[in-house]
Amino acid sequence: MQKRSKLIPGYFVTPRNITVQILFTSLFAYVFINIYRPFGAGTWYQVTWYEFSFFSGLLVLAGMLVVLISRLLMFKIKKSQPITVRYYLLMVAGEIVLMALLYALIEITALNDPRPLWELWFIALQNTALILLIPYLISILFFAWREKTISFNNLLRQHTNKDQFIPFRDENNVLRYSVKFDDLLYIQSSDNYVVIHYLLDGLGESLLVRNNLKYFEKAFKNYSLLRCHRSYMVNVRHIKMVQKEGYNLRLLLDTPNHETIPVSRSYAQAVNKYFNQ
Repeated sequence: MQKRSKLIPGYFVTPRNITVQILFTSLFAYVFINIYRPFGAGTWYQVTWYEFSFFSGLLVLAGMLVVLISRLLMFKIKKSQPITVRYYLLMVAGEIVLMALLYALIEITALNDPRPLWELWFIALQNTALILLIPYLISILFFAWREKTISFNNLLRQHTNKDQFIPFRDENNVLRYSVKFDDLLYIQSSDNYVVIHYLLDGLGESLLVRNNLKYFEKAFKNYSLLRCHRSYMVNVRHIKMVQKEGYNLRLLLDTPNHETIPVSRSYAQAVNKYFNQ
């Protein structure tokens, strides 16, 4: 049986974290170049410090263009399949190789460096690896720490909100219902309404409120509610089993009629991550 490639944690490749990583790497690269002057920067034309700062900024922007194209390609692939650790490492290696080649070509064409391309590329490869890998590692460690902190805080909230009531407001922010959190089963989107499924004396009941699921996902981020589908959010306390059917996942609830909730492909990685912690 072929071993499945390990998936990269979802929070490493969110648009927000990728943007933070690119901005932090750009700042690090700019400071690094202006302090240590790699790529033979000490032999550039006689320019003032301000001119050097300007041209080194252009150099960083050119390099970050390679990273931006790489990440856009990653997001395109992510729409059809999860990102594996192997792909992520190959992507970073490809960024280093291509960025080093770009810098070597700039040194030949713009600075008229007489050395052969392969020699300049090899030197640029070492400097580029240093410029990219250090901020990449720092940002990844920061993202992992922040995610663990969030998970820990959510775990604490699970013990504090057991007897709390969860408020449901309509699109005008008017309170319509309050349901005991431990009795809430799942929330389902239905056109311009949201259906609240809950238990009453051991039997399944439902309420209707005019609003959208995106609003409740944001409003209930501190509760143990898991978004698993564009139309469903589930109270994890009532998930009895995660069932795989082919390439799809379904959540089996401990409701009287053993309801199952579908997991869409776009949310499968988040669901897998939650239950693999």
